[in-house]
Amino acid sequence: SQRRRLIPALSLDTPSPARKPASSAGARWVDGPLRSTQRGLGEPFEIKVYEIDDVERLQRRRGGSGKEVMCFNAKLKILEHRQQRIAEVRAKYEWLMKELETTKQYLMLDPNKWLSEFDLEQVWELDSLEYLEALECVTERLESRVNFCKAHLMMITCFDITSRRR
Repeated sequence: SQRRRLIPALSLDTPSPARKPASSAGARWVDGPLRSTQRGLGEPFEIKVYEIDDVERLQRRRGGSGKEVMCFNAKLKILEHRQQRIAEVRAKYEWLMKELETTKQYLMLDPNKWLSEFDLEQVWELDSLEYLEALECVTERLESRVNFCKAHLMMITCFDITSRRR
């Protein structure tokens, strides 16, 4: 609900001893600056006073729907976090697949080698917890394989360079 009151404008001519001087911010600014060109000095202005309803009382009257809302918000937050985590792990997975492909080329291995080992079967919903767990597991194994292949490549390259110098 809304209540309205008319309050007479402040007089800026002569400050009374009980009031602050006219140069103070509290006396000059009420719902915007009081300027002689905008308002007459004796003209009343309107202040709107808004009442905020008691939210807790309304929630009690509904019969505990506040708990349902909080539960829904918690589930939504968990789902958003899971989707963000899936996006992060998926990006890492795709980057590692490219790294594996490049490393296999350097090692002169079959391009199709290990592809089925790191392929994700689409039996889960893309937002499910099971999909996230499977993606994390496959990504972890893929990272291990990429690191192994890169270490092997460095070992071969290291000995290849030293044998050419002799």
